Amino acid sequence: MAEADTKAAAANSSGWVVEALYTYPVKSCQGVALDESLVGETGLVYDRLWMVINSKTGRFVTQRQVPQLALVSVEIDQKHGTLELSAPNMETALRLPLHPQKTKHLGERIKVRVWYDDVIGRCCGDDASAWFTQFTGKPARLLYKDPDEHRLVSRYLPKKGSCETPPKSGFADVFPFHITTRQSLQDVNSRVPRPLTHQHFRPNIVLAAADNASDQDCPAYDEESWKRIEFAADDGQESWDMFVTSRTPRCTMPNVDLETGTMHSDGEPMRTLRTFRLSDPGKPNFVCFGMQAAPQRIGQNIRVGQTVAVVERGYHSLTEPL
Repeated sequence: MAEADTKAAAANSSGWVVEALYTYPVKSCQGVALDESLVGETGLVYDRLWMVINSKTGRFVTQRQVPQLALVSVEIDQKHGTLELSAPNMETALRLPLHPQKTKHLGERIKVRVWYDDVIGRCCGDDASAWFTQFTGKPARLLYKDPDEHRLVSRYLPKKGSCETPPKSGFADVFPFHITTRQSLQDVNSRVPRPLTHQHFRPNIVLAAADNASDQDCPAYDEESWKRIEFAADDGQESWDMFVTSRTPRCTMPNVDLETGTMHSDGEPMRTLRTFRLSDPGKPNFVCFGMQAAPQRIGQNIRVGQTVAVVERGYHSLTEPL
């Protein structure tokens, strides 16, 4: 389909609204719901700026290897400038500076591989290492993304020059934003044996049909045809675009029981998802749910309740590793 046709086909697709926003300060730990956030160069505020690694192997650790990370709750305390982590059976909370670069709490530089990228982190100190080692029962260190190092996204980029600032990410798998929709989750929950929440898929932005939109306007998995969406002018700021770049292949993390921090032994929901979510033509054996995305510009705010329009549609295919 020609570019003019994709834009024309999307012209009336304005029935979406931001239903929820989530930031995940520590990769694979619990998220924090936000009413509003600055759109920064690595995503929503504080998103995946911290990450746990195995101190012996140097590899990053997620719920895939340590599912009990799902039990680590995270609180952002803006008043005191701290990030507070707590978990079951841990007598004390772990408090970290929200802006360690400003308070000179940046420790040793450590290079870690995050999928296909080498990323520089800074050690958060012995107390943080001891806390995560005790909780996980494995040798651990906590890293903070080095603010002086930039991790540029290198795959599935929008057309050159489309973004005012080249897409960057912290310790996220690839892109700075992950989008899901309420309609798609509802369809998934009509098929899987146990109900799932958005937290099983860890989106930053959850969209839902606006009150005046019909089911035909906002069907499940509509997001898989989006190439560019527009966030409406809001609260004195101009409208702005986000490029939707690829589907999100899923690992086994949706199989984690978020209440117990253990993997379901029956392989669900991934077993059922494999029966109907092998949706990407380039990677036909990958379960996909949600879309990766990058903002056209940064520095503006995004908020719950903001109207979103689909302004361009097109084809997605994972032709190389995400």
